[in-house]
Amino acid sequence: MDPTGLVVRFPTNRPLTEQERAHQLHQKRRLNVKPRYQLSVIRMNLTYLESVDKWFGWKGTISVCATALCLVFTLTFGHTALLFLLEAASILPSTEDRGVLLANGLGMASIIGLIVWFCIWLLRKECFAYTHYPIRFDGGIAWYMSGARTVPCCRCHGMTFFFSLFRLSGEWEVRGHVLAADRDTVVESFALSHHDVMQHQDLDPAATQYSDQDFVRSHWEFIRRYMEEGPNTVIDPVQFCIPVDGRRESAIFGMHRVFANFSGHSWVMIAMVAPICLTIALFRIFAMRTSKIPRWPQEVEAACVIDEGDPYAIVGDAEGNRLFVYPEAAPAAVGTVSGTPGPSA
Repeated sequence: MDPTGLVVRFPTNRPLTEQERAHQLHQKRRLNVKPRYQLSVIRMNLTYLESVDKWFGWKGTISVCATALCLVFTLTFGHTALLFLLEAASILPSTEDRGVLLANGLGMASIIGLIVWFCIWLLRKECFAYTHYPIRFDGGIAWYMSGARTVPCCRCHGMTFFFSLFRLSGEWEVRGHVLAADRDTVVESFALSHHDVMQHQDLDPAATQYSDQDFVRSHWEFIRRYMEEGPNTVIDPVQFCIPVDGRRESAIFGMHRVFANFSGHSWVMIAMVAPICLTIALFRIFAMRTSKIPRWPQEVEAACVIDEGDPYAIVGDAEGNRLFVYPEAAPAAVGTVSGTPGPSA
């Protein structure tokens, strides 16, 4: 899991890089790939598409790392620091200089304290924060909640958007940049929820044909088609909506979501990573239970009112199964990926 944007802020107040320009994704340009929602949709309708953030699938991982780091350092060096202090205080016999022992003990205790403080700071990036950081897409408008700042919501309206593939450590993701008036300076950034490895041929900027394994562009195409062509072009494949709309996920769902990161791998691989996934799932429960459910500001909700009887309005039940908000209108939305109306009620 790449922590950029959550643990450290996305780099801003900078010019676009050559790599970003070379791998730009145009909102008006349809790509020859199959749109995939990649377990990202919270809810969708004619007004907006709401998606989870890129850290949601691995939530609990930072908590595991922070706790493990804290335990390793405190258990490894805490015992030694305590011995130094006890000897300096003449509680334990020692032939060493008391001042040296005291200095060593206090020095080690200070280092341990700094490490514990850092681990708590890191832990709070997932725990005692928000259960997730949703993104809403509404045509040329995007709202997103930031996990890297104390401001709960940023509204990017009337700005210039620039979407591009962005390379992580071994993987790629799609980042959206809000540009200043000069159309070159990055003011704000956010990432779509899916990131993955990409094959060499799919990274050629001049390519127009992409492999079936280009899931990063496929996820972008899902978002792009919704924004440019409407929900009728993407609703059919969405059979699952993340059950976090105004509520916390269940412990069972959280475990399933962590294991879903290895969907498609062999049973041997899944068996090997099962202990790690179970550990992450346990910490995920704590992170979710101590975090707040995000609430959009009134200005965003006012701009995202769903029409009564919207045939494309879908959410997830407690298990995540797709539900139509207005079931009596749902038949009009079924079978419309091709862009043609579905069967009438």
